[in-house]
Amino acid sequence: MELEIERSKGAFLHPLKQVVSCAKSYEGVNGDTSLNLYRRLDEDVLAHRPDGAFVMVGANDAMSYSEPGARPYYRLVKRVPGGVVSPSAFRENMRALLGRLARAGIQTWVALPPLEYRPAQVAALREMNGCAAEVCAELGIPALDLMAALVPADVPERPPVSSRFYLRSLPVMFGGRQFDRLRDEGGFTYSFDGIHLTAGGAQRFAELIVPFL
Repeated sequence: MELEIERSKGAFLHPLKQVVSCAKSYEGVNGDTSLNLYRRLDEDVLAHRPDGAFVMVGANDAMSYSEPGARPYYRLVKRVPGGVVSPSAFRENMRALLGRLARAGIQTWVALPPLEYRPAQVAALREMNGCAAEVCAELGIPALDLMAALVPADVPERPPVSSRFYLRSLPVMFGGRQFDRLRDEGGFTYSFDGIHLTAGGAQRFAELIVPFL
């Protein structure tokens, strides 16, 4: 049985590979912050000498900043000091990451990601997306604002994130429940839990990203 998460990723990547012939390597890792991405840059990106790189990061940074209940995960699993990435730290991580790509002569595109779980997350990510957009402007790197395109104007208040939040996603990962049902039950639009994409949401991402590239 194909995992629902893999279906979502496939819906996102397949249209990109049809249009961009060089889109041959997917180096995204679930839960990574900008710090984790920077740590992996040499081995996972620069070592392959790519012609271009598409970067989309920030949602996990915003989660760590706005959700104290998620910080043990980022501290213990992702080795983020204190389990939190502040907006100022995010800005510097992005400046370091994108600067290294630029110095390596790699053409780079950046997407500013969305969240739709609760207002605190949205506000944190909006601030971090603003930091990323400023760094992109400094370096002459094009940026696509997916948050502006996809997040509803009114995101309702929901309970803070805790370990229980992640446990609710396990049935989806093992094919026990369908994306669309969870999306509808939760009142979400492009995601099944306010964070992770449905297959339809991934398709919407691709429809915005392909013309941007």
